[in-house]
Amino acid sequence: MDLYSTLNSLAPKSILSNFIHLIVNKFRFLFFRLVSYLSRDYSNDSSLQNNDLPSNENPVFILGKKYSSLHELDEIRSDIRSKIWMTYRRNFPSISDTAYTSDSGWGCMLRCGQMVMARAFIILHLGRSWRWNYSDLKSIKRLLSLTDEDGNNLKELDDYLLYRSILKLFLDTKTAAYSIHQISLMGVTEGKNVGQWFGPNTIAQVLKKLSVFDKMNRIKIYVALDNIVFLKDISEYCFLFTIESKFLIFTLGQNCSTQLIQQRAITHQESNDFHEVSNWKPLLLFIPLRLGLAEINPIYFKSLKTTFTFPQTLGILGGRPNHALYFIGCSDNDLIYLDPHTTQESVDLVDDLSEMLKTDRESIEDFSNDQPRNEFSDDFSYHCDRPYRISINNIDPSLSLCFFCKTEEDFNQWAYLCLHKLMREEQPLFEMMNERPKYWGTNNDMNDSTIRTEKDELNDAERTNQIDPNEYDEEFEIIE
Repeated sequence: MDLYSTLNSLAPKSILSNFIHLIVNKFRFLFFRLVSYLSRDYSNDSSLQNNDLPSNENPVFILGKKYSSLHELDEIRSDIRSKIWMTYRRNFPSISDTAYTSDSGWGCMLRCGQMVMARAFIILHLGRSWRWNYSDLKSIKRLLSLTDEDGNNLKELDDYLLYRSILKLFLDTKTAAYSIHQISLMGVTEGKNVGQWFGPNTIAQVLKKLSVFDKMNRIKIYVALDNIVFLKDISEYCFLFTIESKFLIFTLGQNCSTQLIQQRAITHQESNDFHEVSNWKPLLLFIPLRLGLAEINPIYFKSLKTTFTFPQTLGILGGRPNHALYFIGCSDNDLIYLDPHTTQESVDLVDDLSEMLKTDRESIEDFSNDQPRNEFSDDFSYHCDRPYRISINNIDPSLSLCFFCKTEEDFNQWAYLCLHKLMREEQPLFEMMNERPKYWGTNNDMNDSTIRTEKDELNDAERTNQIDPNEYDEEFEIIE
């Protein structure tokens, strides 16, 4: 049984129950939209300001990179534009046998989770400094004109094809590894029916389960429990002794159907077939937290902003009340975020870039500015030119810190930064311990942060009838 068949078996079967569920969720959606609108404090919401970025002496941090908004505004915009932006989509194939062909109104946290995963994969394969500068067809034509005589310039085409392969993992289809279909169906194992809202902890647990089936990126996802990170647990979890082919990284690009990259990959494989990879498996670390009751406690403001200075940061999954957002940076007391609350048409990416130049795109609209986008690339809607800001005191207290450690050195540096910059605060965001206390029992007695084999995790993902509702402590929800 494949992954989608397994998840499909979890979805509700009754047409009547689907209809009732859809009506109830629609009512809840309208109700919370009304409550959110009536209770919104417009005087303090800096996302409503005309300037998307501050213009002052305070530094701007975007996922670990420091900028000056006075002198590096273009660089900041380029960095933000290069982040993959996931939003609500409509008119995609229905999720299993439900009536859902759009996630508008319920998929905001799912889309935020996709943005975190996509960013991790970009860093893993392309690096922190990779930039997306391919919004129009003219740039695509330039890429296709590159030849072997262009030398290092040809790497630009390779990188772009690899980026598109990463993006395809998140398309709105039942077969994409991290699609809205896969995430929402896997959510059933967390007690969430299709169409229900996720909290930061739920999306982290679901992405962890889906990652077991991802043989291309081969990352390990660790979800901290009870505000505690056990360093030894993570080290044991991420170490792997193996021999792998260098050709692996190029298999991501094969789906792009370009003979050029396939030929170059084969040549590379023949020149040096195998190598011993690092013992460390790349780590995506989620630390779900609740930093207050109805409002976030100001004692945590400094530490939250400090996390954006870490090279390993992937931002924060959170939002404002009733509104999930993906926080990617900060400036002074404002957090900078990408907002998934834009409903765009579901799109597919062509396999052959040359087909993009032949396709008639007159009927496709750019929902960002209501202008025809026949001159734009097919991945144009996955990038946002304009970020938003919100005062840190207006965010919801339920959130999840996200970090990515590609190497063991990254993890050691992250632990050092946490120890010297976070743990010394009057009230640390979380606890960090070298190893689990003996009285806590063995790793096998603990839930999702335990050290497990991939076979164990695969069995868990397919064990659909033994769900313990108390297995994961989902103590908060951010809904829209």
